[in-house]
Amino acid sequence: MQIDLLADRPEFVHALAEWHHAEWAYLRPGETLGGRISRIKAACGRREPSVTFIATDGDELLGSAMLLAHDLDTRPEWSPWLAGVFTAPHFRRRGIATRLSRHVVAHAADIGYARLYLYTPNAETFYARLGWISFEHATFNGADITLMSHDEAPNTDVTLAVRTRNRS
Repeated sequence: MQIDLLADRPEFVHALAEWHHAEWAYLRPGETLGGRISRIKAACGRREPSVTFIATDGDELLGSAMLLAHDLDTRPEWSPWLAGVFTAPHFRRRGIATRLSRHVVAHAADIGYARLYLYTPNAETFYARLGWISFEHATFNGADITLMSHDEAPNTDVTLAVRTRNRS
């Protein structure tokens, strides 16, 4: 498994948008697949939020995780956010989401963000195992969600290697 920037693998934008739309469309009523594609393209940065990482095995897309400046319309004052953590169903339970989530946390720390936020409708236990702390239960667009935060400890030994490609 390899973690790349989606910006370096644009051939996966449409497939990723389809996955995210199928999984979370209920959280953004009225958003079309085209709208989701636009939002994912907007999150294809390289360093600052917004940036999307993907896990691949050669030419096969396995999953994703994003660092977004903002992800919850009702909390615009909090930034940045871990979002879009998704693993293709047939690749689940192999540590892909864990590796992607940790990669985003390390990337955020590398660019100067020690605290991150996320919201989840159903994965509180998963994130708690990764060191995320629940601090509020709320409702967002009719769905019950848990808001969580993560503080990266200073002076960690986490190294971040983002493979970048020059696509001229």
